[in-house]
Amino acid sequence: MDVNRIHFPGLKPHPFDPSRGLDATDVAILAVVNNPALKTARVQAQAGEAQAFVAGMLPGPQLSYSLDHPTHQPPQYTNAHSAGLAYDITALVTHPATESAVQATAKQIDLNLLWQEWQVAQQAQLLYVDCLNNSRKLDLLTKLRDNMESRYQAEQRAYAAGDLALADLGLGLAALQNVQTIAGTTATARNASCRSLNEILGLQPDMVLNLMPDNDPLATPTPAVLQQDLAELPQRRPDLVALRYGYKSQDEEVWRAVLAQFPGISFGINRAQDTSDVHTTGFSVSVNFPFLGGGAAAVHAAEATRNALWQQYQQRLDEAVSEVHLIHADLGVLDRELAQADASSVDTQQMLIGARNAYERGDLTAPAYYDISIAILNRKLANMDIQAQRQQLRIALETLLGLPAEDLQHPVNEKQP
Repeated sequence: MDVNRIHFPGLKPHPFDPSRGLDATDVAILAVVNNPALKTARVQAQAGEAQAFVAGMLPGPQLSYSLDHPTHQPPQYTNAHSAGLAYDITALVTHPATESAVQATAKQIDLNLLWQEWQVAQQAQLLYVDCLNNSRKLDLLTKLRDNMESRYQAEQRAYAAGDLALADLGLGLAALQNVQTIAGTTATARNASCRSLNEILGLQPDMVLNLMPDNDPLATPTPAVLQQDLAELPQRRPDLVALRYGYKSQDEEVWRAVLAQFPGISFGINRAQDTSDVHTTGFSVSVNFPFLGGGAAAVHAAEATRNALWQQYQQRLDEAVSEVHLIHADLGVLDRELAQADASSVDTQQMLIGARNAYERGDLTAPAYYDISIAILNRKLANMDIQAQRQQLRIALETLLGLPAEDLQHPVNEKQP
């Protein structure tokens, strides 16, 4: 498969070049192309479509032949045989409904596979955000840890020379160990998220990916835009459209079961020869009455299945709307937190620089300096986590809404059932 020409639903045409690094879109493309579970799902989808095609074929005619050999009879008797060709005419009556059901089932299979691809791409992007965020946090912590280790070594020399109190040396060691602990925890989280990302991408667990940050963060949609997206959701999101096709298929099955209630007619042509060498040609007609043999139960069973599909569709739609509103509310909270962090970022940086200069001049005690440094570090790490959480929520919101609309038009021409 040429990944440079792939068109992934929900994404604009995107050049794929791993040599320059992988952004969120690259990760989604690679997941759809190379995920092992999706490769298996595609084979299963092909098998399901083949089964649906076979189920929609008309039954063939029935050919019969019999031979009777006379035994212990006078010589003038000959072998008797008969041949017949018959066809169940009822199949012609129910075939249009069967064919429509099969076509809807095939489209349902395709859309379910598409929805599975969307979910795998979303999971890959969420892991991408985790891996990248933990890597950036670890870089920050590593630099701070190295600086603090150098400073602690200088404090050890000062203590040995009698220029630093033991209590101050202990505070420096405690601050260093605190940063080392945070760095170790972050490194473990980075390893877990990056390995999970490699797994979903179908790559070796120890492969180190060059992940690039997404420099084009998506804005939180306005309530008006959100309502418009929700109104178009049933016509756009693959799993919801697939359920509608499933309902359409089962509706045709109900109609097929109703048609099957009518008397079944089988017509045949026979040619025979008896033992006295008399040749005959004729026809046969057989009629059965399904409504006398429990055929109504098949109709009720098909209707019950159809109703269950409708309830499943409505439940999933309601859950999607609820999740969208919840994520939108959470995005509003995170946007406000990030705005507050941005407004105070300059003051925070100046505070850190001032504390460092004051400590080096001897105007600030070591405990005060370390308290300020750790507090600012925790604030930076928290802001990075908020940014990552916002990006993940935005990815989840796009998947829930099935965006953008132009990539998946509603393929059902009929009115919504």
